[in-house]
Amino acid sequence: MSPSILILMSENSPLKSGPITADEGAWIGAILCVGGLVGSTASGWMADRYGRKRTAYVAVIPQIVSWIMVMVADNVYYLYAMRLLSGFGGGVCYTIIPMFIGEISEDRNRGMLGATFIVSINIGQLFMYILGAWVPYTVAPYVLILIPVIFFIGFTMLPDTPLHYMKKNNYQSSEESLKFYRGYPAGEQYVSAEIQRDLHKLRDNCRSDKQTTQKHKITWSDLSTHHARKAFLIGVTLVALNNLSGCFAMLSYAESIFRESGSSLSADISAIITGSLQVVGSYCSTVMVERVGRKILLKISGIGMAIGLGTFSGYLFVKALGYDVDSFKWLPLVCFSFVIFIASVGVLPLPFLILAELVPQKVKEFIFSTCVGFAWIFSFIAVKFISTLFDVIGMHGTMLLFAIFSACGTLFVTAIIPETKGKSYDAIAKLMV
Repeated sequence: MSPSILILMSENSPLKSGPITADEGAWIGAILCVGGLVGSTASGWMADRYGRKRTAYVAVIPQIVSWIMVMVADNVYYLYAMRLLSGFGGGVCYTIIPMFIGEISEDRNRGMLGATFIVSINIGQLFMYILGAWVPYTVAPYVLILIPVIFFIGFTMLPDTPLHYMKKNNYQSSEESLKFYRGYPAGEQYVSAEIQRDLHKLRDNCRSDKQTTQKHKITWSDLSTHHARKAFLIGVTLVALNNLSGCFAMLSYAESIFRESGSSLSADISAIITGSLQVVGSYCSTVMVERVGRKILLKISGIGMAIGLGTFSGYLFVKALGYDVDSFKWLPLVCFSFVIFIASVGVLPLPFLILAELVPQKVKEFIFSTCVGFAWIFSFIAVKFISTLFDVIGMHGTMLLFAIFSACGTLFVTAIIPETKGKSYDAIAKLMV
């Protein structure tokens, strides 16, 4: 979105229909979230019925078709359709991958592995900034179409999660899957006491869930328990903080923001620097999440974002008043980069990890997919209306609004969210009652 939107709006637009308008650009950005909402809603149901692995494959075809549509696009409607399909695939990924990682990992490394999901997204974001700067718009889709193909080939080598096999009463496959993800050599017959204990625990939990489900399907009483209500409230608030703090919208318009704010470096280089720091920040999260804890990282991240966005807002306000800010032209890049870096330490990578740990197993698919749906709704609001906010309250007012959301989210984290570092699902459930 960020490198492409300026190209599409220029006089040299690659579309035969000519340059797009600002409103059309906003719809190109926001319609991705509509597809994401549909994808996350559908994949939550499919994950339980068909398994995590098969559902993940559903993301492949829409992604491939979306890049083909960029190749052949001659008007903005092709790009609307492309973003809708791409969003659908993204919605599947945002629902399935955290669930998949949470079910194959151990208690001691679940946080670190869960945080790698956002690291990979940030690497993709950086890759797109680099492509936008140095690869022609018409060439980029031929490179990017390879990514879903590589995913499809690589994912065929992995078994589904042990929990899914156990839910289907396939004890042998569950054992083989667990041994695979614990690093046992292929064909190894020996099973350690730890593997046996984990298998018995999985079987007992699934039997308990199955017996409960056979008595009654998911009902309002299941969703209205204190544990479920608290987990749902935390999930919705975290995804609101994740999106309404403005990071996703700012990244979508990164080059436009740098150009308008008068950054000391070119817009595309500034975006690449920011993307690089985003990768570093998310990597730091994977290293620290099991040492420091989820809650502390979220608090540090939220406070840092509020400070960075507030400072950026102050600079833009002074600039809007007409004062000479030439000696501070470095500040937009520093503030923007700091906000994205500190957000990547906590607010961006951890909400889905924490949600996967907090939600009761029986209603996990329902609540998780619902919260992901809310995340896409919040993303749509932020991306669609950020340009409108720029026009109505100015860029400085928009950044101040994002800073206020970040501060409020930090207060919620401090008061409500329990620490889940190193705790089993049973221990976490006791914290939620």
